Amino acid sequence: MLKRLLPVLACLIFFNAAHAQRKNARVFYEAGISFKQNNNFLEALNSFAKAIALDKKFDSALVETANIYSAAGRFDSAMVYYNKTLAVNPRSTAALIGMGKIYRDAQKGTDTAVNRMRLDSAIFYFNAAEALDKTNKETYYALAWIYNAKKEHAKALPYAIRSLEIDNKYKPAYGELGYAYRSLKMYAECIEQLKKNLAVSVVDVALLYSGYCYIELNNKEGAMQQYEGLLKVNEKMAASLKKQIDARFPSPAAPAGN
Repeated sequence: MLKRLLPVLACLIFFNAAHAQRKNARVFYEAGISFKQNNNFLEALNSFAKAIALDKKFDSALVETANIYSAAGRFDSAMVYYNKTLAVNPRSTAALIGMGKIYRDAQKGTDTAVNRMRLDSAIFYFNAAEALDKTNKETYYALAWIYNAKKEHAKALPYAIRSLEIDNKYKPAYGELGYAYRSLKMYAECIEQLKKNLAVSVVDVALLYSGYCYIELNNKEGAMQQYEGLLKVNEKMAASLKKQIDARFPSPAAPAGN
């Protein structure tokens, strides 16, 4: 009878030990998050390392380690841990986005073949993240930024628009939207899109880019309407737009005296 019970007891002991290890790993992980939130990154790394030592497949601890290394500019180390995360959990959008950011931000010098390859790698990772999570505004913004950097502005537009559909007040996406439309000289189309966004909520940068487009269309009245709207929400930005309006539409010179 005892011989029959031994395998069962061994399994129970193994299960309890593994469970205890995972529980302790979670404690170290939560301590690491607390250290990170208090900007104590060295202690955070130490805590995450202890969590990983107890549970080598702890993807949350792996990706947090990668995020700290990436923020510190230690990109080689960050990529090691992002790849470890993806080996454990191929559906980790945090790791995919982290890899995408590293390749996106690794641009050096002018438009070189190496830079284009890095941007293509960034697209690969952000596309993979987008396929898993279609609610992340940052992913769509990143893709818009990359296509604008590649001077493929028509491809950038739908991603910028989608980012703003998720969060109409996400200002970085307005930057990519406005840049793409203006690079394509699609000023009227830009105004129409920004009207849709402004109907959802008033955002200063939307009024600013709309004003710029009216200027390009030589429509002073439309530009002034955007300026007046900007005055209510961002006086500094309004002053910048007014300067552009005055430069394009100078006041008529006063008649010479007799």
